[in-house]
Amino acid sequence: MENWQICEAECLQYLKKNFSDSKYNFKPEGGSDSTKSDILLTKSGIAIFYIESKMKQAQCGQFVVYQEDRRFTNSTRNRHSTSFAEEIIIEKMNEKFDFLANPGTTGKDLDLDKSYYYDWIMNYYEAKKVRYFIVEKEVGRNNLFADNFIIFPIQHFYKYFDATAKYRVKKSGSTSPSHNSIDEIEDIFRKNKISYSDLHFEDTKVFVSIPRKNEKFQLEGIYYDYQFNPIKNEKFEIRRLSNTRNANVIFSISLIQDQQERDLEKFRLEFN
Repeated sequence: MENWQICEAECLQYLKKNFSDSKYNFKPEGGSDSTKSDILLTKSGIAIFYIESKMKQAQCGQFVVYQEDRRFTNSTRNRHSTSFAEEIIIEKMNEKFDFLANPGTTGKDLDLDKSYYYDWIMNYYEAKKVRYFIVEKEVGRNNLFADNFIIFPIQHFYKYFDATAKYRVKKSGSTSPSHNSIDEIEDIFRKNKISYSDLHFEDTKVFVSIPRKNEKFQLEGIYYDYQFNPIKNEKFEIRRLSNTRNANVIFSISLIQDQQERDLEKFRLEFN
């Protein structure tokens, strides 16, 4: 499993252990789907709000920026439009067009006023109905004690995290392979002499078992590249990577504040 998956699972376990009861429960929602938040709180089976899990250093959203006639412009493909914040950032980027115009895959730091980043991040997660963040400081050690977790309302995001932004080129995402992709996937396995079994669909997702592998990896096909995300016990979900390469503004965060008791108390009051 990836560290972010371990973090999400351990945050969920911590919340269940400390806050679940006969009425309140937590369920995983996001996974690798960036359009959904991570953990849903329900009361008597009814959705209340979402909680986003984060490691102490993590990426925290992105949006596509195009170039037209020596100007940066917004993309209609951005799923969660936070147009006001995006427009300001793009306007500031245009003031540095010559420096930012060719970012490559390494990218270039935007170096703007951080208040623009916080506005974008908060709007992005509010659109996904996130009310709280939970941060796990040390991931993967099965440390479920309270001092390893921080919980705070989204309004205080700027108090807990430093935020930076980079403009760089990256592939635009992934989808579940279609039935037409199965032949190509099997050809890739044969070409790379990879043993596999139980290649199958579960609803719209595609899974495969690969012996002696437990970490994420990618393989190149004739028409598409494919990513293999570990689930458990040598089982992988297969994702078909997009051939489109777009330049994105990508936000990163780093924890700067330990738990403030008033913020944790605010979270506890949600269960009264």
